[in-house]
Amino acid sequence: MPPGSYSEDVSRMIPSLRLSLTVAVATLLAGPALAQDALPSVNWRIATMGSPRAATTHIETIKKFVEEKTDSRFSITIGYGTFGDSREFLDLIKIGAIQGATVQASVSAERLPLYTVLDLPFLPISGAEEQRAVHDAVHLNKAILREFAGWGAFPFMSSLLPTYELMGKGNPPQKLADISGMRMRALGGNGDALSKFGAVTSNMPPQEMYVAMDRGLISAVALPYYAHVSYRTYELGDWMTTNMGMSGTALPVVLSIEAWDALPQQYRDVLMEAREAAYAAQIAAMEHDTAAALDKIKASGMTLIEISDEDMAELRRVGARPIWEEWVAKNSAAHPEAQALLDFVLGAADAPAAR
Repeated sequence: MPPGSYSEDVSRMIPSLRLSLTVAVATLLAGPALAQDALPSVNWRIATMGSPRAATTHIETIKKFVEEKTDSRFSITIGYGTFGDSREFLDLIKIGAIQGATVQASVSAERLPLYTVLDLPFLPISGAEEQRAVHDAVHLNKAILREFAGWGAFPFMSSLLPTYELMGKGNPPQKLADISGMRMRALGGNGDALSKFGAVTSNMPPQEMYVAMDRGLISAVALPYYAHVSYRTYELGDWMTTNMGMSGTALPVVLSIEAWDALPQQYRDVLMEAREAAYAAQIAAMEHDTAAALDKIKASGMTLIEISDEDMAELRRVGARPIWEEWVAKNSAAHPEAQALLDFVLGAADAPAAR
């Protein structure tokens, strides 16, 4: 684990210690307010991309919680694309220009090669709580902490983005073999895994999907439920899967080690409280968006299909596992712990805390 007093604070993220943290938080909430006069004024800049939406509920919650708790003596400014390009966020943290960011490892995999383990296709993780348990465990893995420490940072929490489902036109697939020859927009490892069953995949920009489906250039698209509604692809579809659970994007909230260590302990404690509130708010926001999207999809008359357990096991064995093994082979020369990290992720997914 990299040096810095944040390591003691981050250890409190371990699920087995959540009870003691909850007791401490309850005591703090029941007691008097923080002694504001003795605390310094601090402003943090946290960078993200896009605009405020359900997927940014966690950082908006952290901002509100921290500022309310400290009477704005500790304030947070969120930059929606205003602090730099998302590919520069790690650099900006390292030089101290920002104190935190949502970081997409897959955008620049050479910077966080080990963390891209969470972007591998069809990992056996389902649901936000299970995703949190696995991601929190990965965030405490020594190899991951060393990797982020190279950028003067550490992963504070996960964004818990939803998994992807396949929506298409025509007759719904009854088995995996039915996707052979199907032209679809499915990105990265998910597309690679599906191509092993004969799917013809492409990586077209999302704004092109509707026209491509409407003109018959593709017949299926992989997106989260809410994105199917946002991009209106559901208006063209006849069927949608409900349990493929294709891996989405691991998008951690990353904080500066130097900035964390410079905070008074009271502010660190508030951030740890805010983290729990942010997780609860993020899960609620994403579940609301997903439910609303699913209601629209159902109202459209689309056929919802469930892939059998046998086909899902086959999809992981034939489609995904070779890609997992390719990831290990690609990274092992520079990072001998790659295989152990993949095993760690798969083990965390199987752990009771993740179920």
